Amino acid sequence: MIGGQAHQAAGAGALPARRGPSLAFWGAIGLIAQAAFTAGWLVAETWQGPAYSMVTDTISDMQAATAPYVWFPVTCFALGGVGTCCFAVFGLRPALAQAGQVAGAGPWVLAAAGLAIGNSFPLAPCEVPQCAPGRQLYSPGGLTDAIVATMAFLVIAYTPILLRRRLKVLPAWRPMVPVITAARIVCPACYLLLCIASLTSTAEGLAERALATSCVLWIAALAAWLIHVAGHERRSDRPA
Repeated sequence: MIGGQAHQAAGAGALPARRGPSLAFWGAIGLIAQAAFTAGWLVAETWQGPAYSMVTDTISDMQAATAPYVWFPVTCFALGGVGTCCFAVFGLRPALAQAGQVAGAGPWVLAAAGLAIGNSFPLAPCEVPQCAPGRQLYSPGGLTDAIVATMAFLVIAYTPILLRRRLKVLPAWRPMVPVITAARIVCPACYLLLCIASLTSTAEGLAERALATSCVLWIAALAAWLIHVAGHERRSDRPA
């Protein structure tokens, strides 16, 4: 009888009780990572000076070697990247493992993209308003940022497509399906908007912030739900 109940719980997509505290911890790490990443560009904007515009200037400008207090966004982005990677590998991956091989690469893809987006090195030599035309882009730091950040944002924007099928398999995670469904529409749309803004040099900073915010929100939602599911399992396993 006990074995049958345990099998039924596993079939419902419940988390094993012994994993609950650990997974809740990694869920909290995921939330903190998104907060740190957001603070890296949201707070740093306040001291960039009047020449900097959040509408036209990119987040990457705040990571340039000549930017004021550049250590702050660099540190926040690194914490955000490492935290997102740890959340995806040690929290999200085991939590969704009961879904079998359906979109099994999703957590690993998110982990790799999180690390990539959190990398700020090598630093660009200067901010765009202070650089000669093309100097930032064609520097080692500028090229690295343009390639790595662009690819990382692209991967994160499309990762909800990989995760949606897996969430649908697990009843405990089905309430998150509408969130992921919205993310798989909004994030690629924001990425396309950023591409258009970059090509036309129109509101590039604003488009990049819209994309960053949309990506942060769906990752944070998954982290918060992991904490919720793990906590629910701990309460369910307490003796009556």
